[in-house]
Amino acid sequence: METMSSNRPREINVGCAGNAAFALPIAVMLTSVVCNAKTNRDIHIYIIESDMTDSLRQKIEQSVLQNKKSFHQVTFHWTKLDQFPTYDLPESKKHHLITPDAYSRLLLPNVLPEEAEQLIYLDADVVVIADLALLSDSADKNCTMCAAPSVILPYVSSTGHEGIPLVFNYVELGIPASNRYFNSGVLVINLKPWRKNQISSRVIDYVQRHRKQVLLYDQGALNAILFDQWSPLDNRWNQTYTIMLPEWWSTELYSREDWRRIKNDPFIVHYTGPDKPWLPGYKRPRLSFFTPYLKKTLFKNDVKIFSIESIIGYRLYFSLWSTKRNIHRLLLQWAARFRGKKTA
Repeated sequence: METMSSNRPREINVGCAGNAAFALPIAVMLTSVVCNAKTNRDIHIYIIESDMTDSLRQKIEQSVLQNKKSFHQVTFHWTKLDQFPTYDLPESKKHHLITPDAYSRLLLPNVLPEEAEQLIYLDADVVVIADLALLSDSADKNCTMCAAPSVILPYVSSTGHEGIPLVFNYVELGIPASNRYFNSGVLVINLKPWRKNQISSRVIDYVQRHRKQVLLYDQGALNAILFDQWSPLDNRWNQTYTIMLPEWWSTELYSREDWRRIKNDPFIVHYTGPDKPWLPGYKRPRLSFFTPYLKKTLFKNDVKIFSIESIIGYRLYFSLWSTKRNIHRLLLQWAARFRGKKTA
């Protein structure tokens, strides 16, 4: 067991947010945190939620606490979303995962004690494979926040939906077009500069003022407000869906070796997009990272998951899935060419 040195935080503060529909993945995510803790630093868990019952809260807590190590304490701190002012924030009509709860991460720095220096925010749809103490210690202390850079859309000027830049007003804000764009699913927040610069209120204000233009909701706003105040994390701390699409790792910012390293040795697995491992029909790779921690929770009988990947292994399943995907792409290309020749 690693001992604590004087220049390290005395505890690890982990924050997440969600509603009753996300109780299961929150329990799995937090269980993965405590299962991989290897230091004697206590873990404080801060959760903002909108509609969880007492029994559901207890089910999450018991799932996590029954897996904690003997050499540290794990403490839960719950906050109801209705304790904060109501904001006029956009929701997604197409994506059921974007609700008012999705913005709760912006409020988490307000619920931690004043003396707290750092918060590790985690989306509910992640699984932690490595010790968060390593993330805490490696994060840059001289910036407001640390996050993993985006891969497929690497810059604030990269065009997303309908050709609109990810930070639609980056020119107006004086942000260089080459400024990196980050994913907000895993954040290491240095609380003193965050609070001093009133980041929560500024991001919320940005989303409210630009509700019809901002892309990717609070992630777009965070990139606009913190464009010169964040530091990049190793992408292994936020392995997103892009890892399954090597053709997307085509910019000069990444090499094939980067892709292999992040694919084969993730620290945090992030199930971005609408396909989630706890929902029916999930057949993409990385399910084997989720199921072992699900089985350690009290939610293990709430969903039925059969994973071939858990039997044959992540790398082999990934290889078979990729081969099937590539064959399907080739068949579609061949069919398109055939139709083109037929109509010529």
